[in-house]
Amino acid sequence: MRRGWADVRGTLIQQVEGLGTERATQGIGGVHSLRAGVILFDLVFDALAESMVAEPAELDRFQAGVRALQRGIGMRLEAGALGHDTFLLNTVREANAAAQRQLAREIHDHLGNHVSLALRQLELHELTRESSPEEVAVRIGAVKDTLTESLGIIRDLVTQLRRAEREGTLESSFAAFLESMEITSSKVRIQVNGSEEWATQPVLDEVFVVVRECLRNSLAHAGADHVLAVVDIAPHSLHALIEDDGCGFDVSAVATGGRANGIASATERVELLGGTILFTSCPDIGGTRVTFTVPLMDFAGDSVESSK
Repeated sequence: MRRGWADVRGTLIQQVEGLGTERATQGIGGVHSLRAGVILFDLVFDALAESMVAEPAELDRFQAGVRALQRGIGMRLEAGALGHDTFLLNTVREANAAAQRQLAREIHDHLGNHVSLALRQLELHELTRESSPEEVAVRIGAVKDTLTESLGIIRDLVTQLRRAEREGTLESSFAAFLESMEITSSKVRIQVNGSEEWATQPVLDEVFVVVRECLRNSLAHAGADHVLAVVDIAPHSLHALIEDDGCGFDVSAVATGGRANGIASATERVELLGGTILFTSCPDIGGTRVTFTVPLMDFAGDSVESSK
């Protein structure tokens, strides 16, 4: 502030990228860094504002301090996000590589073995078809049986490869919920990003219940015209956002007034999964925003590779 210009040291910014990767390794999502940045800004801004009370003429220095604060937090969040994204991309690549290795093993151990057996039976048939004509029908039948089993293995492998293309459990559940409530996509829009194979079925079930109850509250109590729900599933964490343009409410007043059964239930479900949830709303401005993050420690490929 004494210099009168924003001073953000690049050496500290570079350290944050490694911190972003480290936090991602621990299953801590980027949303927590955003919340920390908001808290840090509020605290330092209040301290700067208090310093202006004693020296109201130092407006330039106050502006420089706020600018340095905003720029420093922004640059750190950006660097941390890059580190977090790098970790996720590497994790996805490792999961895909594990799936490919598993597929290679299935082809080699099962399909390759059956094809080799069929080929051997044909070779034996060529050697004995003239000397032992009575064995021809037996060997031809054995070849047919082996090839039939090979076709079954091929169908199973193709089914596994196409599994990711089918509609996920979470998406189909949301679609059925909206259909049962006769809610149109223009009023409620739901997006599920990422692969549901990275989350266990019990986790997906709990996430569906929490999001569904938030949607019901937005439609029944908030009088919202539009509601958005987004569920992002990454290899190590699941993040959800539910936002509406309704009347809003005083979160603390509801929590202390004994009318927070919905908030308490959602909070309990998320915390039992090891996650965190945040409710943000204001009756004066309107609108309600719910965000929650759940760590995912097991994802497709872990069980295959970790068993080695």
